[in-house]
Amino acid sequence: MRKIVNNDPRPIKIRFTIQCQKCGVKLTPGVHAYYWPSDRKLLCLNCGEEDFKQFLSSVADEDVFNGTGNPYSS
Repeated sequence: MRKIVNNDPRPIKIRFTIQCQKCGVKLTPGVHAYYWPSDRKLLCLNCGEEDFKQFLSSVADEDVFNGTGNPYSS
């Protein structure tokens, strides 16, 4: 399994009020969102879900290519 890198996007729990950078919805403390550290982008769950799933898919593909992942395990 691939080691998590500091610049990998990840779900986080908001600690202060901020806006989603895509749709502008107000995110309050305690709400979950997706954070991309490399470009300091924060997206609400609705806006960031597809991008985050795409990232996870590419990580899984990379693991299989490197011989560390099993595409047939559940």
